[in-house]
Amino acid sequence: MKTEENHSLYFLLLIFCAFSLGAQNQFYPPHWFQGLKETKLEIMVYNEQGFSQEAQVRLSENLPFTVYRPSGAAGSAKYIFINLDLKGFAKAGFEVQIEGSTYNYQLKQANAHRPQPLVPSDAIYLITADRFANGDPKNDVSKNMNETKYGRKHDFGRHGGDLQGVTNHLDYIQEMGFTATWTSPVMTNDEFKESYHGYAITNHYEVDPRLGGEQAFRSYVEASHARGMKVVLDVVYNHTGSQHFLNLNPPDSSFFHYDMMHTRSNFRAVNVMDPHASKADVKKFSEGWFDDHMPDVNQKQPQFANYLIQNSLFWILEYGLDAFRIDTYAYPDQSFMAELARRIKLERPNFFMFGEIWVHYPEIQSYFAGGNPYNPNDSRLDAVTDFQFRYALKESLDNTQSWTGGVAKLYYRLAADHMYSDPSRLITFIDNHDEPRIFGELHGNINKMKVALGVLYTMRGIPCTYYGTEILMQATEHHGVIREDFPGGFKGDALNKFDPSNLKGQEAEVNAYMRKLLAWRAKSLAITQGSFLHFVPENDVYVYFRIHEGETVMVVINTHPNDNRIVDLNRFREVWSVMDSGYDVLTGEPGPMDSLEMEPMSIRIFSRTR
Repeated sequence: MKTEENHSLYFLLLIFCAFSLGAQNQFYPPHWFQGLKETKLEIMVYNEQGFSQEAQVRLSENLPFTVYRPSGAAGSAKYIFINLDLKGFAKAGFEVQIEGSTYNYQLKQANAHRPQPLVPSDAIYLITADRFANGDPKNDVSKNMNETKYGRKHDFGRHGGDLQGVTNHLDYIQEMGFTATWTSPVMTNDEFKESYHGYAITNHYEVDPRLGGEQAFRSYVEASHARGMKVVLDVVYNHTGSQHFLNLNPPDSSFFHYDMMHTRSNFRAVNVMDPHASKADVKKFSEGWFDDHMPDVNQKQPQFANYLIQNSLFWILEYGLDAFRIDTYAYPDQSFMAELARRIKLERPNFFMFGEIWVHYPEIQSYFAGGNPYNPNDSRLDAVTDFQFRYALKESLDNTQSWTGGVAKLYYRLAADHMYSDPSRLITFIDNHDEPRIFGELHGNINKMKVALGVLYTMRGIPCTYYGTEILMQATEHHGVIREDFPGGFKGDALNKFDPSNLKGQEAEVNAYMRKLLAWRAKSLAITQGSFLHFVPENDVYVYFRIHEGETVMVVINTHPNDNRIVDLNRFREVWSVMDSGYDVLTGEPGPMDSLEMEPMSIRIFSRTR
């Protein structure tokens, strides 16, 4: 009987402890930073059990503050918002007391690393973290999380790649010739399905434990910076995951566009700029849900706007990041996006931001780029993703030239660079985590692949390469397989393709080709600092130049799949001197003087120094 009583008391104690822990106040952001130019701070305090009507907020320091509590029929008692002004406050923190609970709120020194912006001499390596390399098998599965599909047999499940796996291969990435890494989002995605990709965030202040958690991310950033490599973080403002606490327990109904819950976005970014667009179309684009488990965020809601902006600053100041890639940039409220950039630039002027603008036509893409005079909400973005380049280059490789088609499409798209304040900062690519693998799209044609890579690495802009391109990954079917596992990154892999000696045939050929091109590119002032000049394509041949005061590079492409082309170089004498032929950067052979015979579907790159 006594034993049973002890067990009963122990059980009651467990219940009490569990209730107490569940009722703890959670602070967002969990701490803040000293010495910022913007001294105002809004702290969101969440308590799952809710605060009483009489709950009072007290601070240990004499700081001016106000309290906002959601009210009305839709208001939640689980939230208290504390608005502070830290102007002139030099201490390392203060205590916050609410209903007998005390929280030591710290004001820390920001990370000492100052952002190193992306520049045209950089080359970005894009990684889907779950599919790249498994550095720590102990974090592969979490029994406390909602995802049930674990293992490489599940195309849309988690495979076990993590941040330690990325860190373990930074030497490999750098030796390939890349100077920056951009990984899929690292914030926790505790969704029931497809949590591997990272784009349905459920905790903005936590690194997903299956990626290794906070320490693994910090180690990855520090190891990158120790090598002189830059770190790009993928961020999302348009939506969250359905299991985010702000969706499960919203402060009020205005935090998300719940009225559009059963309406998908029309995915027409043109609605934002179209002077003739209907209000219904604009609403469907901006407020319709991106996916059924991705609630659409209302960035006009002031508390949510503060939460998102402060969270962005938290990641920059806590970890010392260099850049953001902003997912689904066109979909959120554009005045919010402009304010987000203003706040970030206020604290870290050199921080680099580029937006994903997945659209057709340059007039739509350029609208969202920083400095566009026709956009009433200047985005202040440093760059946007250049989908127009990707589409035009693929058309150039798939079709013979017509007046506007084939390689002429690439010419016209580049002629539209007048729409950008600085086209040299556009993020160029030939495929990515959302598009089919380029080698598969090109049907395994090695000549087309070499042309595509050659253009990517000599074109204006900052080139981005999706992991696995260097070993000719070629899946095209759907996202689950496009985001393939890198062979050698996982236990049990039959072949380690991180080791170039294990590559054979075309894989070895392209891998060596990329390494050579990237190594040369890094040293070429014409490519990394030079201007861009091109000539109208003729007879499937496109010729462009990169020009620096000490170097000129000539790139010649024959996009015809079957026929040789004789190129009369006299046409280019305004740029390419008849007396100085330069050399072929890939073979080292002397360049041609008057004419050049180009094989079918080929690229030649010549450099001439003064």
